[in-house]
Amino acid sequence: MKPAIVTDRAFQEVVPVTEAGIVATRGDKAKPEIPASCRERVDRVIIPESCLKKRVKALARQICQDYISTGINGINLVYILEGAFMFASDLEREIFRNRGLEIFSSSSLKASTYGKEVKKAGELDRKVKIIHMPEVRGKDILLVEDIVDQGFTLVKIIKMLRDKKVKSLKVCVLLNKILNNPVPRVRRLRESLAFDYVGFEIPDRWIAGYGVDAGGDFRDLPFIITVNEKFYLKKK
Repeated sequence: MKPAIVTDRAFQEVVPVTEAGIVATRGDKAKPEIPASCRERVDRVIIPESCLKKRVKALARQICQDYISTGINGINLVYILEGAFMFASDLEREIFRNRGLEIFSSSSLKASTYGKEVKKAGELDRKVKIIHMPEVRGKDILLVEDIVDQGFTLVKIIKMLRDKKVKSLKVCVLLNKILNNPVPRVRRLRESLAFDYVGFEIPDRWIAGYGVDAGGDFRDLPFIITVNEKFYLKKK
């Protein structure tokens, strides 16, 4: 399988990613370096670093334009730990570079769903625990999430934010996973979710990198990989 080549213009919209991955027309290394010690756990790179940078820059530009066009000149950014920290920090810097939209505050929201476990096939539910939530009442909130899989975590967080009487709420997701044959309850849950901003649509694979982990591994990678699912199932 060869990665799909994506033009620079395509990064202005949601970018679909195949199992073979994508590369940009300019700026990508043919094979991003994966340490030899990791190769048993890694399948392939599906979103190189340069593609992440291009899409984050476009998202920041769109966010600034949308808020300013409605007369909102400042927002409060809330990012979900642990996975969204890297995406959120890059997004904030790009919003700053665009000028015109001020970030009044940048706060983390801590939720626990998987811990060091990985998703199981056919799951009907996942217990979501909110460990920490910043003060959001009466504020214009931009919620930043790394990846939406089955949606359990995000549905609960959105409900809690709205219960806290935020002034406005927009949701920015880096990776939206397109699930294969979800169980009916998960399908309905996903259909209930509406995102204002999405970076990439990815296949139904276990992924990691750019803040996202697989069983605690690979948050530090500057690109997105698919992992060897058999390796992690064997560990359980």
